[in-house]
Amino acid sequence: MRITGVVEGFYGAPWSHQQRLDWIDRLHRWGMTHYVWAAKEEPRHRDDWREPFTDAELDGFAELAGHRTGVDLAVGLTPGPEATAEDVMAKLGPAVDAGAAVVVLSCDDLPALDAGGDHRDLAHALADRLGCTVWIVPTHYCGVDDSPYLRSLCNGLDPAIEVMWTGRHVVNARIHASEAARWAELTGRPPLVWDNAPVNDGLMREALHLGPLTGRDPALRDVCAGVLWNPMEFALASVATMASAAAWVRGDDPVAAWADEVAARGWAQLAAATAFPDDAHWPGTNPDRAWWRAMHDGLPERAVDAGLDESVQPWIDAAREGAAIALAAIALADRIHERGADTGATLRQFGLTGRWRDWRRNPVLTFGAGPRVRPVLTQDHRGEFVGDPAAFVLDDPIVDDLVRRALPS
Repeated sequence: MRITGVVEGFYGAPWSHQQRLDWIDRLHRWGMTHYVWAAKEEPRHRDDWREPFTDAELDGFAELAGHRTGVDLAVGLTPGPEATAEDVMAKLGPAVDAGAAVVVLSCDDLPALDAGGDHRDLAHALADRLGCTVWIVPTHYCGVDDSPYLRSLCNGLDPAIEVMWTGRHVVNARIHASEAARWAELTGRPPLVWDNAPVNDGLMREALHLGPLTGRDPALRDVCAGVLWNPMEFALASVATMASAAAWVRGDDPVAAWADEVAARGWAQLAAATAFPDDAHWPGTNPDRAWWRAMHDGLPERAVDAGLDESVQPWIDAAREGAAIALAAIALADRIHERGADTGATLRQFGLTGRWRDWRRNPVLTFGAGPRVRPVLTQDHRGEFVGDPAAFVLDDPIVDDLVRRALPS
């Protein structure tokens, strides 16, 4: 693969300039090649796409581009439907002058399935007149089906222009080399994979994704132009999954690399607390008292003290409370087993259920709580999105069963 790195392409608060510099340092250490500036809520990336970049933004691009040799800067733009080549060149030309090696036409999530030919012509104009590398995120960007949009886009598209693809779905538990090969047939070039991991934007904002990269076919490395991972808006919390991704790129064990990373950072308990049953680091459905005690005592009290983003604090608080409730439920169930459901036990049951009820209303998800909703969507032969049952997971948290055991049957 020629291209690896991160695409800051999430919906949510963009990273700070210093966080971007720090990420370029990490990519350099890992031997990765690109950082992509494309956060959806950067105002001049999408909503105010026509407005020129500010002097501060251009100075920032220059610093990002020159920060580490071997890590190139790519700058993305989502142009409006009325955009002309002159409009887009006027906007992106200064970014190229500032040092951007790549410009990205971010045409994803637009109502533009009739604009394939226009997107092709715009990409050609940028490549010809700006003299830089051009990538495109097509409006039809996932699945394994052809569509009129893709045929129009790729009919005569310069082979040097990369076409990005998220996999069979928008977010994927697995990406297979055979699927990537099918996309290569449709587009006439190996796919540049935009892997939506560990991103937790949109429908996934209640989840914290601290787990390892799994389900990526090793053979993808032989059939793709590259892979770019879309992280969370939590710049620090995204490091664990990306360390795993870096190991996958090298051909090393991504789960082992992740385990080393979270252990070194003291994040192992929080990662387990925020896992889901289909994750590699899921603790199982029946952890014992010792596990819950180790969980409670091993969780950090403050995100910033654990080297995590301050915005991660709600998950820490919810995990600590959930573990405390689990321990209280185990103790109460033991008391009832020994003494019977006496008055003291009854009063404790009301106290436990009140605490449990408040915890279950928490807006963040821990210990496998649901409902979990994800954009497990594909695009069909028309380019239209099609749902999948895997988008909706209704599991109860593993705390619930312990509480039920402590209540009257």
